[in-house]
Amino acid sequence: MKRLVSNMINKNRHLKMADSLYRVILQRRAELLEQGLTAVSFQFPGQFESRVSDMLHSEEFKIAVLPRLVADATKNWTGKRVFFLHIPKTAGTAIRMALVRSLRIPPYELYTNNTSLIEALEFTHNDFWPLYYGHENIAFFPEGYSGITIFRESRSRALSLYRQKCRAAVIDNPLDINQVAFQEMRKIALKLLSTPFGEWLNVPSQLSSIEYFIPSKQFGRNSYESNEFQSHILSLSSNKIEKCLNESLARFTHAAWVHDETAILKAISEISGGEITELPRENVFPNLEEYPTQILDKDAIIKLNAFQEKEAILHKVAHEHGLVPLLSKSEADDLFEITAKRLGFIFA
Repeated sequence: MKRLVSNMINKNRHLKMADSLYRVILQRRAELLEQGLTAVSFQFPGQFESRVSDMLHSEEFKIAVLPRLVADATKNWTGKRVFFLHIPKTAGTAIRMALVRSLRIPPYELYTNNTSLIEALEFTHNDFWPLYYGHENIAFFPEGYSGITIFRESRSRALSLYRQKCRAAVIDNPLDINQVAFQEMRKIALKLLSTPFGEWLNVPSQLSSIEYFIPSKQFGRNSYESNEFQSHILSLSSNKIEKCLNESLARFTHAAWVHDETAILKAISEISGGEITELPRENVFPNLEEYPTQILDKDAIIKLNAFQEKEAILHKVAHEHGLVPLLSKSEADDLFEITAKRLGFIFA
């Protein structure tokens, strides 16, 4: 009889625990089946912790609960609200870490491909968190925030971008990427490694940073490299592109050239309100002898120069907004030659 009573007490206790778990984590009452199954699972060691973990990692928690919790937690934030538009190959990891250290808050990353989570977070009016960053179009960063971005001499960035895309072929999973995904990256990188640089340059959309500053809201997230958006860009007149750049760059209060560390430190300190005296040295890879030498022949130089001319409008408008000084031809050429030598390119 005592055993029966004890079992009944335990059952009722487990049912109450299950209902409390749903109320606290998912912020709703458990359905009868959910409550019953969860209560039964509590009879076995370690199942309480396992169920908590499952709930916290569930799509329901991420979409229905997390955005509201975070919004409530930051609604009284009195510090700076900042977004960092990260153009690839512009020391983005170091900038992000410096901003995090200065603002003392982790960033919300727009690199994520979890579309349902993004949509749920945007439902909170896209201003629930003080620090956003990522490779994303200007249209997807919160309005009313102070913007910062970093520019790089265009041809140098193209060389670095090519080498980055080859990296998986010559180095062992440096960023602890999922092994299956890394092997797929390696397959692509090995193919690219044998592709002449000049041939790779035939797809200019993979190089340009202007696309980050021409609003792409109507095309959806991560669409700035899509064929549809590229066609849209091509349909715009030079005057329209310049107008778009003016409107977008007006949202930035700070910027710098990637080779000017003093200017970067000043920009980060001013936009975040905290003094930064050095950049973190993270995600820095050594020069690798495994990279085969690439020839910068006359054809490749012509393509790179055309790419540089295309991006000149972006840097011109950024200069007009007081964000960065213009590079002289000799400064740009020196940066290009230094980068080419460092990354194993030789001039024909």
